[in-house]
Amino acid sequence: MTVVPLGKPSANDHATRYPLLPEGAFRVQRPIRFSHTDPAGIVYFPVYFDMFNGVIEDWFTQGLGFNYASMILERRLGLPIVHAECDFLIPGRMGETLTLGVVIERLGRSSITLRITAEADGKVRLSGQLVVVATSLDSFESVPLPEDLRRSMEEYRIACERR
Repeated sequence: MTVVPLGKPSANDHATRYPLLPEGAFRVQRPIRFSHTDPAGIVYFPVYFDMFNGVIEDWFTQGLGFNYASMILERRLGLPIVHAECDFLIPGRMGETLTLGVVIERLGRSSITLRITAEADGKVRLSGQLVVVATSLDSFESVPLPEDLRRSMEEYRIACERR
């Protein structure tokens, strides 16, 4: 039988479960605007998923060197989200700036599991996991990740693991 202590987790528990982005991770800054918030002045949670999608687009284009629009419109390769989850740890407030970054947790044949982390003031504010699947935009069926994209992702993953 495992005994789980009750009470508030310590700062060390938080840092272990929700680590800051590794040094080599792609990052973008996003200001929290009035349009992102609810009447309480905190980010309305679905807005984060829109931010996540924007970070992924920026990561493909700026971090991996694959123009996201061209990938969809010319290569006809889609990357729909098939699973999403998020832990909302510290509320984001209007006027703050978040640093969002991407880490590859798993690279499958056609799927990619990504960890999206948002930080501010040296703390993880939220941590989301997204699974995207390479999909033909002609047949809408999953397809293997193209080799050039897979190579770039492997290089990125290695760069993130270096400390």
